[in-house]
Amino acid sequence: MTDEAAVMLRVSAFGFVAGAIYWFLSYEWLGTVALLLLGAGPGFAGLILVHEQRQRGGAAESRANTLRRFAGFPPRDPEGPDDLEAEDLGVLPLPTIWPFAAGLGVAILLTGLIYGLWLVVLGAGICAYATWGWLAAVNRENRYGRVMADTRPSSPAAAPAEATGPTPAAAARDPAEEPPQRPGRRRGRGRGRSGPADG
Repeated sequence: MTDEAAVMLRVSAFGFVAGAIYWFLSYEWLGTVALLLLGAGPGFAGLILVHEQRQRGGAAESRANTLRRFAGFPPRDPEGPDDLEAEDLGVLPLPTIWPFAAGLGVAILLTGLIYGLWLVVLGAGICAYATWGWLAAVNRENRYGRVMADTRPSSPAAAPAEATGPTPAAAARDPAEEPPQRPGRRRGRGRGRSGPADG
């Protein structure tokens, strides 16, 4: 089943179910006929698309994938290579809240056409602010690139160089706190006889 056929069959199912519910709730024949026609037209077109795909000898699809496509869920991704660095992949924009804010503003604006001018003004303001934020986010992404966390492990060659230097605790140690050295083990000139360490 193709995606187009799945959309047509979903619309058809909605029309038939809504027509049956509408008839039992209102017993009004004109709306019921309109909803049933809404189900019959796209349903017929969807069945034609499925029939043409089978006649062309399209790839066979499992029942689970057919039900997923009819319900509107995308099919599972095929098995791909582990290393995708050499593949020509498209870059998706970073996730942002601004599309949702723009949709909310449009909904409020259209609701204001029914309930009052103040909702139109509020919706227009939200739309303008969401559009500005969306364009600013895209501009930042195009100018500075995608800011990602650096999760790469540190290089092993840098470990010995860091180990040779003094640790922060040793560098901050107070010289006055070090234990005094024994006089007999000190090398150098002196008035007295040299200790056992000098022999």
